[in-house]
Amino acid sequence: MKKFRFPLRSVTTIRNLRELRAREQFSAAVQAYVAADERLQTIRAKLNELEEILRSGRAQRFRPGDEISFIQAFKVETLTANKAEADVTTARNAVEVARKAWLESRRDLRVLENLERKARTLHRQEVERENQAALDDRTSSLAARDTAQTS
Repeated sequence: MKKFRFPLRSVTTIRNLRELRAREQFSAAVQAYVAADERLQTIRAKLNELEEILRSGRAQRFRPGDEISFIQAFKVETLTANKAEADVTTARNAVEVARKAWLESRRDLRVLENLERKARTLHRQEVERENQAALDDRTSSLAARDTAQTS
């Protein structure tokens, strides 16, 4: 029985490494997206807290100094929230780009895996055919020997 050799083994190895790198980049992009989203949620919670302070402060006695400082803090947090939303959008886009790259590299690898699977099937069929031919030859020679001995 001859050993199976796949001529595109080195290409498969390279594409496997590319797929692994693309998967790792996708994972890193997802982690960055989650971190950006958590940061945005934290900032939004601060904004809600400041907004509540501003509302409750207006219901009580008016203190201009406190009001100004809370409004300034609210403006700063609003700007920070806008930047965080932009970061989340950027991270989401990066996730999509990384996902597409990963899927493309996975598809390229699957093409080679399918080729190897087909090549293995053909190799197995060829080996079985050769084994069957050898068995048939052996059986024919034994039958011919038995016929020659009985005559």
